[in-house]
Amino acid sequence: MSWRMLSSFPRCAAGPVIYCANCWSQRVCAVWIVKTHHVLKRKLSTTTSLLIKTEQVFTKAGSFAERLAIVDDNGRYTYRDLYLYSLALARKIHSALGCLDGDVKEQRISILCPNNVSYVIAQWASWMSGGVAVPLCKKHPAPELEYVVQDSQSTLIIVEKNYLELITPVADRLGVKCLQLPDYSPFQESSDNGHLEKCGTAPVPDAGFVVTDWKDRGAMILYTSGTTGRPKGVLTTHGILCHQIASLVKQWEWSKDDVILHVLPLHHLHGILNKLLCPLWVGATCVMLPEFTPQRVWEYLLKTDCTEIPRINMFMAVPTIYAKLIEYHTKYFRQSHVKDFIYSMCQSNIRLMVSGSAALPEPILKKWKEISGHTLLERYGMTEIGMALSNPVHGVCIPGAVGTPLPGTEVRIVMENSTRNHSSYTVIAEGNSRETKVKPGMEGKEGELLVKGKSVFREYWNRTKETQDSFTSDGWFKTGDTVCYRDGVYWILGRSSVDIIKSGGHKISALDVERHLLGHPHISDVAVIGAPDMIWGQKVVAVVQLKEGFSLSQKELKEWARQYVATYSLPTELILVEEIPRNNMGKVSKKDLLKRFYPTTSK
Repeated sequence: MSWRMLSSFPRCAAGPVIYCANCWSQRVCAVWIVKTHHVLKRKLSTTTSLLIKTEQVFTKAGSFAERLAIVDDNGRYTYRDLYLYSLALARKIHSALGCLDGDVKEQRISILCPNNVSYVIAQWASWMSGGVAVPLCKKHPAPELEYVVQDSQSTLIIVEKNYLELITPVADRLGVKCLQLPDYSPFQESSDNGHLEKCGTAPVPDAGFVVTDWKDRGAMILYTSGTTGRPKGVLTTHGILCHQIASLVKQWEWSKDDVILHVLPLHHLHGILNKLLCPLWVGATCVMLPEFTPQRVWEYLLKTDCTEIPRINMFMAVPTIYAKLIEYHTKYFRQSHVKDFIYSMCQSNIRLMVSGSAALPEPILKKWKEISGHTLLERYGMTEIGMALSNPVHGVCIPGAVGTPLPGTEVRIVMENSTRNHSSYTVIAEGNSRETKVKPGMEGKEGELLVKGKSVFREYWNRTKETQDSFTSDGWFKTGDTVCYRDGVYWILGRSSVDIIKSGGHKISALDVERHLLGHPHISDVAVIGAPDMIWGQKVVAVVQLKEGFSLSQKELKEWARQYVATYSLPTELILVEEIPRNNMGKVSKKDLLKRFYPTTSK
């Protein structure tokens, strides 16, 4: 069987299409050639290699064809498996949306899948088809899902069978098509399992449509609630994603030999960018668990038989997950020799452990260091900017600090200067991955963090004014986070709107107070909020979850805290709760806490 590439390329968002020269059945995009049920890697000629200037994760898959890409509860999948499944699904997307030219032209495609290979296939297929992926949260109720589908103006929902009952009424109300995914099992060499559908005669070649550069094409919309209003869709392009991935690959030294354990949701940037796209970009392996459970995570981290599942050497999570792993360790791993074994396994097998998405309490950092020997690498990022700051993989990580700017990212710390008719700002510090310059006499001075670089998002979907308002007049993105620079690193003090408490003329970091209060022997969890106060403007309120069997009074807490925090930062009110509500990324909605405990004064 011989193969050739048409001189005039048919329409395909992933590049030119290869056809069988004998039967003219369409086989695959230019990254692959399918021959007698085997996938062979072929390098494009100099001319065609220029067609895709901005790489995407699936366009790199040909370099790792037979390497293990995904392990989930259903089996093991190579990069070859992922590519062929995704290609078949991309064709179904074209058919469902009536796009016979092979490009859905950035139509939004919502994805509702579990944490397994089906999500990866749906994501790749959405991009192969020329669409914009809109991941949905599988734990959201129908009204929240409906809001995202409607706001993103999705024209198709890719859904795994277990969520069909949940999403079908939503799709029907909105008039959006649903495309149900089949059960995916690893490819068998003896059968093509129907994944290489016969296309009959080739479509009419059309040289008028060739995607020469994906840089500015929409890739993904992630919804972020921020601190006010309904969630906004953050639109990133393929070019932006490339920069976000490349920055982390360089900073965290990703390689094809890495194996990461994935337990985070796949509708947030942390789970998508840091834990999925980075490993798949370099040919590494991602072991995906459907949900986080402390027992299963410990089993995978301590696994000695690695014949079926390769040994984990990377782990990334949110502080809440580390807290639950510590609780499990304390409860079940009591014997000294067991603790020694765990410490030894973590030291010898795991090269990197990262914490993010929420502030890491120092007690958790210290306890995890004691258990595993690892100092958790803290970093800072947002849906709008990817990861911007990170501690080093090698070298000193200062507890509570988030390191320095990542490659390709510029940051500023500024104080706003507002007059009646004009708004400007004073730069306190400005830096990049090489150095940070501080205005004389202003080291340690706090201000808002601004970010600029090729990793910054394109826009809030269909929100022109919000997009414009989120940038300064000279093009810097306003993060809304209060930070300072001291001791050669950046420190996040909290969200300007909810974590900076203004009391009696003082600016108090709620995160700093929380870090200290978590050191109290009776406190299991805490959230510090600024409640309205007629005299002081705001008062410091500690919402506290106690450890089982302990009690605590306001007077006792205040006396204990005096040795750690300034007098004006001491909590003036204590609220005891059974549990502090956190989302699946470990974040507390302080707006909700204020509404709950101060309903008549909170807005």
